[in-house]
Amino acid sequence: MNQQEYSILRSEVFTWVQALAHAGWLSREDIEPFTAQDDTRPGTLFDGSLHRPLVIGFFGGTGVGKSSLLNRLAGAAIARVSVERPTSREVSLYAHESVRLDRFPPGLPLDRVRLARHHNDALRRLVWVDMPDIDSAEPANRELALRWLPHIDLLIYVVSPERYRDDCGWAMLMEQRGTHAWAFVMNQWDHGDPLQIQDFLALLKNGGFAEPFLFRTQCASDDGAPAAVDDFAALERLIEELADKHLVDQIDAQALACRTRQLQNRLAAVEARLEQRPAWEALRTRWVAQWEEAATEVQRGLAWVTERAAAEFLAGRLKSLAPPEPAAGGDGPAVNAVWDPWAQQRWEDALATLAVDADDRKLPRQPLQQALAPLATGASATVGKRVEEHLRRALSRPGNRLQRVLYRLCRILSLFLPLAAAGWVTFNVVTFYYRSSTEHLGYLGVDFAIHSALLIVLAWLLPYLSYRALKPSTERAALRGIRAGLEAGLDEIGIGVSQSLEDLGRRSEQLAETAAEWLKSCELPGDSKAFEDSRIARLLAGR
Repeated sequence: MNQQEYSILRSEVFTWVQALAHAGWLSREDIEPFTAQDDTRPGTLFDGSLHRPLVIGFFGGTGVGKSSLLNRLAGAAIARVSVERPTSREVSLYAHESVRLDRFPPGLPLDRVRLARHHNDALRRLVWVDMPDIDSAEPANRELALRWLPHIDLLIYVVSPERYRDDCGWAMLMEQRGTHAWAFVMNQWDHGDPLQIQDFLALLKNGGFAEPFLFRTQCASDDGAPAAVDDFAALERLIEELADKHLVDQIDAQALACRTRQLQNRLAAVEARLEQRPAWEALRTRWVAQWEEAATEVQRGLAWVTERAAAEFLAGRLKSLAPPEPAAGGDGPAVNAVWDPWAQQRWEDALATLAVDADDRKLPRQPLQQALAPLATGASATVGKRVEEHLRRALSRPGNRLQRVLYRLCRILSLFLPLAAAGWVTFNVVTFYYRSSTEHLGYLGVDFAIHSALLIVLAWLLPYLSYRALKPSTERAALRGIRAGLEAGLDEIGIGVSQSLEDLGRRSEQLAETAAEWLKSCELPGDSKAFEDSRIARLLAGR
């Protein structure tokens, strides 16, 4: 992966994580590392078609002698040394007159940059950068130093025997150790002790520098005499060797590999944050159990409401049990005859409990709220529609199946049996009349008439009374329909939440898979820890 490919990849990843943060899947803390990561490199300061120089910056606290060391390396007093140095508030660049420095990235405070030129051809391949003290009392000065770090190839971390354990400088070193080449200088060595060198080396090794370059220098002795021990020549030789284009390219490549690994680590953290399908499934299981109990409670609490609604519906005072559609600019759907404010509050309490449970499982709140918002406000309409559907279905087919069969049978018998009895009586009357006319028998008596009438009445009365007794109760049918509709509505809104949680779990899994694909795009070919030159390995912190 080259620098251009990395820049494109980083831009696309940053756009993606920003979209996830806007949708609520990631928090501000999750995307903050992507905001902090910059693909700026020293090469951006120069024309890419030329062999660019090595950019060397001096990094350290107040009073460690950075300016004195810079003057000695440059062979000229390019950095003023005083109690209040200009570089306490600005960045000073020292470059050969042939080096073009006209490609400063936007956002750098150029009013706080001092550029000096020289004519020394021996230093043509070097650009010196003297930065503000990292322990400056002014936060703006520390911020300025940090904004220039990405433009530097080699950072010379200057300490003194009294201040090599400076907490502020060490913290910045640990944050920036992988993206730059580092050399370490313990200045003012005439005031130092060999034990301090061993202690500082141990600190560097613990910080990831297995075999760091550490030089002892004395750039400003009080009497002008040379120091007994001075590694200044070795430091000059290292800088001259690193200015070779081959080593500059290696430093660039390793810095790019480090930034790519940082991007990988941040994407891996995002992938872990998004891999929450099991948590969503556990939340959905928990919801099903909670809503089963809550729905039973709602049904019991609405028992008297359903009875009243059934009576009012049958009395004609309610044309519909479903809530009306909200008018334009209105306050939303009215609470219908069954789903009253108590039921709505109980429903909202259940959703609030679900949201708290999601927070405990560290699930993103915004996607959950967006998914549940329509369900929270639409419960009244859903329950009302289901109640009305079941009510009208119950009224169209009241009673149970056996009752309806017997009811129809008794109705048929109440018509057929009286006709059959009347036919039988008629048959006997005609038969007896015929026999009496032919055989001169007496006519039918009063007893026959009474018995015949009783037979006909009983043939009609018994099935008719059974028919009336078996007739389904409209009020009971309405009540049964309303209760069945309420149960169906509660099931539907509960299943709606369960389905939303399942959808969120699938979405979380898809986003985690996308993060894994981005991770594959960041894979470095071959062994990214292998160095062509052993000096590069010593300049970079181990990972």
